Amino acid sequence: MNRTDTGRFLALLIGYLGVQALLIGLRGGVYFGYHEADMIHLASLTMLEVEGQVAHLDFSTPIGEWSFSPISYLVRAGMGLGQAMLWSQWAVALLIAPALAWICWSRFTFWPSVAVALVVLSLPLALVYGTTEIFLSLSMHYNRWAWALAFLTVPVVLFPPVQGRAGDWADAAVLGLPMAMLVMIKLTYAVALAPACILGLLLSGRARVLLRALILALAVLAGITLVHGPGYWVAYVEDLLGVMESEVRSHPGPSFARILLSPAYTLGTLAGLAAVFLLRAIPGRGTSGLTLLIFLPGFAYIAYQNYGNDPLWLAMLGITLLGLPGPEADPDRERILRSLGAAMLVLIGPVMLNLGYSPIRHALQPEAPYEQVLPGHPDFQVLSRRMAGTSVARAWEGSPSQSVTTQNLTLLEEFDGKPLPDCALETGLLPYFQVMSARMAQSEALAGRMPFVADSFSPHWLFLGWAPLPGGTPWYYSGLPGYENAQHLLVPHCVTNTKVRTIVLGQVDPETLNLVEENELYRLYEIKR
Repeated sequence: MNRTDTGRFLALLIGYLGVQALLIGLRGGVYFGYHEADMIHLASLTMLEVEGQVAHLDFSTPIGEWSFSPISYLVRAGMGLGQAMLWSQWAVALLIAPALAWICWSRFTFWPSVAVALVVLSLPLALVYGTTEIFLSLSMHYNRWAWALAFLTVPVVLFPPVQGRAGDWADAAVLGLPMAMLVMIKLTYAVALAPACILGLLLSGRARVLLRALILALAVLAGITLVHGPGYWVAYVEDLLGVMESEVRSHPGPSFARILLSPAYTLGTLAGLAAVFLLRAIPGRGTSGLTLLIFLPGFAYIAYQNYGNDPLWLAMLGITLLGLPGPEADPDRERILRSLGAAMLVLIGPVMLNLGYSPIRHALQPEAPYEQVLPGHPDFQVLSRRMAGTSVARAWEGSPSQSVTTQNLTLLEEFDGKPLPDCALETGLLPYFQVMSARMAQSEALAGRMPFVADSFSPHWLFLGWAPLPGGTPWYYSGLPGYENAQHLLVPHCVTNTKVRTIVLGQVDPETLNLVEENELYRLYEIKR
């Protein structure tokens, strides 16, 4: 871009961030209507850190610490939980903006730069997880944040700066610092992208950029090690391995093969391969084509690891090809390549549109049908109909959902010589936790101490105002995290996941337990040490 276009672009960038800040200020909190389990999970992660705990060291989670530490910092500073969630997203967008400005100035003309900025910044600021589902939620926000950071690597690695705008340290910073952030947000992104970043820079003769990027990334990670100690990384890896070995959820969707070659994804895969062949056929673009070929498996793996499996990489690759930097070496083939980029944008367009205008919908939605979720957090609200009631499923019978009750449920699973109801929650998760927490508050045996709960997750301490279970986990994947620190085991009659309850109880010795309380909602056992 020339000086005039650069000024216009920076003005638009600042204006866009300003409008987004206004939308956040108008709403004053989070009002969500979907994936309440994920929202409570995020609240648990945040408040655990507010309590002074450190991810992986003090509680088990495969989610990187920087996914929720910006939120916890704002809560510690006095901001409400809902506001902190929204402003943390804005802070991530603000952090990305300088890198985005460098990439656009060094590689694109004005209008492609605007498109790149809109695509990248819409990701951290969105209030939907993806797909075309319109219900608002910050669920799995870390996937969006990570995609935005990953998008910075694509144009930097695929294409060097246009002539006269080389900046090895700038390219290294835009590549190395986001990769370090990906390690701290969601490690799978960094692992999936690293081969293409390394080989792409070596193949294009930019080894100096690679070396400097490595220095910057390692400097950030060394700083983390100084703060938390080497054991932090051991604990982080153990948490990740726990997910990989999990019987509950080793991956959140279709198989890797289906992500590549199923009806929903085949066109995107073919478009990516076609871009590889075209780049290889254009003089001077061959290295970019080979680099893209190395990128594609990483893109597919990231989509495979993310709930919803959106191939968001099509958006950044599409815009990069549409605004292809550098002189045209083969005008006819480059026009075809740009057309292919436009086709990629059409394929992913509905998803990006949903992400892009979700903050507007959030700011303009009425307040009336929402209500507070957690005590002490009035700016964290959910659609009232998600609090209206609870239904349960009995898969063994195939019967329809009904109001929650443990009466008349056939007792199938057995533990401690007594049968348990085969009951799983379908809807009304939040009111069920509220009722359960109210009953726990009356328990003389618990006396304000959080038990180990045999279920997918146990956010009851947020509803009760109790201290969390030391060494526990906001979401269950494997093992018995925190069990060694618990004085009681709570076995719900109706759970969010019956398989988790079965796995947990299969690892517990009934001979070490003493039943101290039983009611229509749960059994409570004292753990004999």
